[in-house]
Amino acid sequence: MFNIKKVIWITSLILLITLLGFFGGWISGASRSAGDDVNLSEDSYESLRPLIQSMSLIKNNYVDVEKINQKDLVYGAIKGMVGELDPYSQFLDPQSYKDMRQDTKGSFGGLGIQIAIRHDQLTIITPLDGTPADRAGIQPGDEIMKIDGESTEGITIMDAVHKMRGIKGTKCVITLRRRGLQEWFDVPLIRDTIKVQSVRHELLEGKIGYIRLTEFMERTGDDFKKALRDLENRGMQGLIVDLRNNPGGLLNMAAEIAEYFVPQGKLIVYTEGRHKAQNIRFFSSALRPLKDVPLAMLVNQGSASASEIVAGAIQDWNLGVIVGQKTFGKGSVQTIVPLGDGSALRLTTARYLTPKGQLIHGNGIKPDMEVPSYKPNEFMLKLKEGRYFVEFALFYLKRHPRGEENNDKKENVKVSEKSWKKLKPKSQDDQLSEAFQQWLKEQKVEINHLQMNEDLTFILSAIRQELTKKLDGVDKARKIKLETDPQVRRAKDAIRIMRMTK
Repeated sequence: MFNIKKVIWITSLILLITLLGFFGGWISGASRSAGDDVNLSEDSYESLRPLIQSMSLIKNNYVDVEKINQKDLVYGAIKGMVGELDPYSQFLDPQSYKDMRQDTKGSFGGLGIQIAIRHDQLTIITPLDGTPADRAGIQPGDEIMKIDGESTEGITIMDAVHKMRGIKGTKCVITLRRRGLQEWFDVPLIRDTIKVQSVRHELLEGKIGYIRLTEFMERTGDDFKKALRDLENRGMQGLIVDLRNNPGGLLNMAAEIAEYFVPQGKLIVYTEGRHKAQNIRFFSSALRPLKDVPLAMLVNQGSASASEIVAGAIQDWNLGVIVGQKTFGKGSVQTIVPLGDGSALRLTTARYLTPKGQLIHGNGIKPDMEVPSYKPNEFMLKLKEGRYFVEFALFYLKRHPRGEENNDKKENVKVSEKSWKKLKPKSQDDQLSEAFQQWLKEQKVEINHLQMNEDLTFILSAIRQELTKKLDGVDKARKIKLETDPQVRRAKDAIRIMRMTK
């Protein structure tokens, strides 16, 4: 049985870039030098002849002598060779290798975007909460066409990282292509220090615990344990684990989370590669069993790598319900091999399969309950992009410093139900909606009443989130957003059904 506690890293195709939020995972598969293993045939040496000849010709004949640097030429040749394999295998120069190791700590500078290469195009998986990218309204699925005016055609993840990294406070302009819009558009962003909080939790209505995992990082296991303990102390009767837009990370941390649910001795995941040593099976030691708590896991197209491993194990062993949308489908193993000069090679060496043999790579995990995410209509997008919710909240709080008033009938007020129905003021929803529409008219904003009614629940939620941010902080505002999230609501319904059928 393989000891899951050995530190193993799994690469996420979606690298949470530094500026971008670069974070991926990988298997630290070799501490030895790559040179210890070289075994080339005569044919291999002969095939290298054109490379050596090309380097010699460049060194002796290229017109710009100052551009000729032998190490750069070698690095370029390796990048080209590895680039022929797949999007996940990469050559890491010394700085890139250092950055990758540093990024797993969870604090770095940048823009706060998770990216991937999809269909040969640099694509945004998700912006991180509270980062410059999030505040600018960047959306999952946006394609980055230019960085500071330079085309991203043919760009690698690491090249994108270096282009978008920079000193805190400096400006970076990314040009985006968004589905549904005909023209590209520029988004100017100011680089900032990005601090990733890998675990957040709330106790939702109905005593249902909610834990959001943004990545699997070094401290995720400890933070998850603390969150669970707090929710249990508050009387949690069901649990939602949110893996949406989680690009993966450290496999040993993902295994720690899975072991709260997967019984002892049960398979969590296994790998298949070309060599016997790469065929590894990971079993649960179940050191932290969480029993008799109905479980729902949220996933979407931004859930990848280690996230898919956790969701796949839960699904295969029927330990909870998977809710949301099909996952990304990134389940290959990248082994990091240091090359001796501070650089490294990240090479795809195996693929992950779920306990029942489902190949994750290219397939993803299909949820048990397919639930689309909320897609705002044009009027809602107009309100968000115009910062009307923020401005209205400031206006409203000047007139109502304590926020909304509670119109529920007080217990000590002796009024009959019939009289109360006549005297009862308008509901909070009605009052807030009318106040907002009146304010929009004063701002000379044209109101699309059909679309407003269509998204009214989410419009009111957005207003209340801004009011709550001002009065009680960001954490309380997130809870309001969760209560109107269609995937969260469906997960809560599933948990209620599980509780009733126990």
